[in-house]
Amino acid sequence: MTEYQNTEKQQEEAIDIKAILFKFSHYWYYFIISILFCLFVAFLYCRYSKPIYSVSSTLLIRDDNNSQLGAENLLEGLEIFSGRTNLKNEIALLNSHTITKQVIEDLGFGISYFKHGKIITSVLYENLPFKVTIDSLHPQITGGDFFITILSDTEYKLNVNIDDEYAYNIIKERFEKSILVDINLEEIYKFGQVVETDGFSFVLNKNDNYFNPLSSFDEYKFSFTFHSIASLIGKYVRLTTINPINKDASVLKLNIRGNSPRKNIDFLNKLTDVYIKNGLDEKNKMATNTVEFIEKQLINVSDSLSLIESSLEKFKSENPKLAVTYEEFGTFHQIQKLYNDLSVIETHHKYYESLLTYVEENENNEKMVAPSSMGINDPLLNSLIGRLSELYAEQEELRLTSQQKNPRLISIESQIRNLKSNLIENIKNIIASSQISKNDLKSRVKSFETEIETLPKSERDYVYLQRKFTLSENIYKYLLEKKEEAKIAKAGNVSDHKVIDVARLDSKIPISPKRNLSYFLAIILGFGIPMIVISLRDFFSNTIKSKSDLMDSTKIPILGVIGHSDKPTNLVVLKNPKSALSESFRAIRTNIQYLAVEKERKVIAISSSIGSEGKTFCAINLASVFALAGHKTMLIGADLRKPKIHEDFGVEETIGLSTYLINKCSVKELIQ
Repeated sequence: MTEYQNTEKQQEEAIDIKAILFKFSHYWYYFIISILFCLFVAFLYCRYSKPIYSVSSTLLIRDDNNSQLGAENLLEGLEIFSGRTNLKNEIALLNSHTITKQVIEDLGFGISYFKHGKIITSVLYENLPFKVTIDSLHPQITGGDFFITILSDTEYKLNVNIDDEYAYNIIKERFEKSILVDINLEEIYKFGQVVETDGFSFVLNKNDNYFNPLSSFDEYKFSFTFHSIASLIGKYVRLTTINPINKDASVLKLNIRGNSPRKNIDFLNKLTDVYIKNGLDEKNKMATNTVEFIEKQLINVSDSLSLIESSLEKFKSENPKLAVTYEEFGTFHQIQKLYNDLSVIETHHKYYESLLTYVEENENNEKMVAPSSMGINDPLLNSLIGRLSELYAEQEELRLTSQQKNPRLISIESQIRNLKSNLIENIKNIIASSQISKNDLKSRVKSFETEIETLPKSERDYVYLQRKFTLSENIYKYLLEKKEEAKIAKAGNVSDHKVIDVARLDSKIPISPKRNLSYFLAIILGFGIPMIVISLRDFFSNTIKSKSDLMDSTKIPILGVIGHSDKPTNLVVLKNPKSALSESFRAIRTNIQYLAVEKERKVIAISSSIGSEGKTFCAINLASVFALAGHKTMLIGADLRKPKIHEDFGVEETIGLSTYLINKCSVKELIQ
């Protein structure tokens, strides 16, 4: 029994699918019209939409594990300021407002130019019809359209319509709330003439190479727009996407999408150039600081050396017969060695004091000099300064991409304060230790000077002058050596990052609009729209259209189905006994005979609540099919308002059911 029910259910489902397909096929012309319309809309969309192109470039970022030849390998001590990078930080730096602003300003993106066709407005970038030079000292309206119509070789018409806009101060990079501009301007100006109002000031110069001499100027319609630097920065930061090419590589892919591929190519190339240049400048900063510090020290030492050298030459000229045999004075050589050591300690001591002052008074490491660049090899000091530099770099990157209340930024600032406190304490301890060493050397020098006091006065004076000269000369040579090391390191410095692929189009085919996809979706919609409309219409319809509608709505058995008749007469069974309609009535007659078999006389009533639904037609033909089968049949027309049976049989309507009901005729008189 279950298998039978499943089979019957499957048959019903198959019949339903066929019925649905048949229902939709009945409206085939709707589908044809809908598909053609959708394809036409898709064509218009592809034809008149602005194409969007994808531009990409790739950039190699130095990994923390990479070791490259650079300044940090040539100048001892700069390694603590070398490129220790974090890929996420570099992505944030590349997409920061600071670098984007620098790129926009270098490329001159502050003004956009457009060419207007009958339908499409295209962006102009390289071959411009004219060049606008703005007065940066004058407030300018941003975001408004300045429409230009070229009238001749010397004149153009300017149309501007701006309502209640604040002027933008280019120098201060902010809107002037005190200058509210309302302009409705349509004037003719000459090329090269200053155009000035309360809301703008500029000069427009025509590019003669853009125009075809044989063409009429009337066909050229252009416009340009001023932009605020903040809006441009926000736009390009949003449009630029930067991601690693895979999780194991330190190669970044930079991508930007827009209507002007040449403009976006220039933007990405400039972005990578500025990023690499800024990174190299940052890397050279320590060498530059070292050279500046040493040069300041050299000025003082050079003055002292020149003074001592003059004194020594004067002393020799005054004592031409003086002769000192250095080999006989071991004390002299020892004191010279002590003075050499003392000169180095004094140089280091000055560096420590300078470093302490800088750390206490500054909140960055821009002017800090590396300890090892001064010949100081203190692992703890180098470690503290290196860690402080990393924290400063991370703090700066977070400030570019987050709010002041960012928990990570607050944590880093706290770490910087603690580390600076430890560094200051460490430097003070080093200064104290350096002072002890210096005092010890001075004490030892003093003991040797006591021995020198036993020499004759002239020789003793000569030894003192020679000692001072040698001391200053050693310091000068030491500083010169460190200065040259720093210069060599700076000259041989290279960027940690490099461009692998310059910016280029990912494909000559625009990513939008996609023609194939557009036409495919148009065909899908062309099929879908009629299907939805037809389904909704059938869903909300309250009309019975098929046998299945009755079977789904009621459990009353159906004896048969009568189709629509296109014959000019209602007497289909009598005049067309072999037609399909006649067979339908015969089938109903057969089924009726099986109902109430025990009754000899059957009364069949045909009724409906709405006129013109076929009551008369069904009654006439059903009575006819029973009569043709030899059954005594009486057909009673009970439509008292609009009787029609008499018309089909050609009988008079003088008497009928109504006259019988009011007792004006008998049954015999009634029957015709």
